[in-house]
Amino acid sequence: PMALPLLQALPLRMAGRILDVGAGTGALLTDLKSAAPGAIVIGVDRSEGMLRLAKEYGHELLAVTDAQRLSIRSGTIDAVVLIFVLFHLPEPSLGLEEAYRVLRGDGMVGIATWGHDPGSPGLSIWRDELDREGAGPDPRDPGVMQQASMDTPEKLERLLGAAGFASTNVWSTNVAHQWTLDGLLAMQLGCGMPARRLATLPTDKGAECQARVRTRLERLKASELEYRAEVLLAVASRPNRPR
Repeated sequence: PMALPLLQALPLRMAGRILDVGAGTGALLTDLKSAAPGAIVIGVDRSEGMLRLAKEYGHELLAVTDAQRLSIRSGTIDAVVLIFVLFHLPEPSLGLEEAYRVLRGDGMVGIATWGHDPGSPGLSIWRDELDREGAGPDPRDPGVMQQASMDTPEKLERLLGAAGFASTNVWSTNVAHQWTLDGLLAMQLGCGMPARRLATLPTDKGAECQARVRTRLERLKASELEYRAEVLLAVASRPNRPR
């Protein structure tokens, strides 16, 4: 849903080929097909497992490829979308240059990324308890956490301009989600920093840590379980001329 305003800002009805970079399990592919019923919609991702799920959901035009080195011919795509993907790339500029390369002249790129994002509720509690239990540091490669390079409209505009894009329009919207305690814990134990650091602990120590976190989260007010963040949306065009 957060990406729908972006799709409405792209000229998808006129597109012949659309590329979803970082398509994952294909969550956006259905929306892209609805927005452009006459287009060929292609989904690519580095994760073969995610694309296997996308195929099970009925999507067919899928390929395993790196966003920084797309296995797609130059000048063959009318619109490229990168939805909450760009900040995961070790070199976001390479991802944008690849999007520029595969686009036809006057083709469009659409991007959704995080602006101001305080993180999910209770992360400071998790850090306290994980540190107390002696959990290892977050093993995630910092190279795939590039949000700080694009968390304002100005930064995102600069990245797009450096890649050769023009007619850039960046705007922001605010999102909010009211978590329940059980829903929040399920999410945090399924992905993100808490899950990754918990995996460094023995099973019994991890269970003790989770129990302490739950006790502390139970003391939070409903308002403290609300997640609020800023989303940045951008569209830009590939000029119909050499760089």
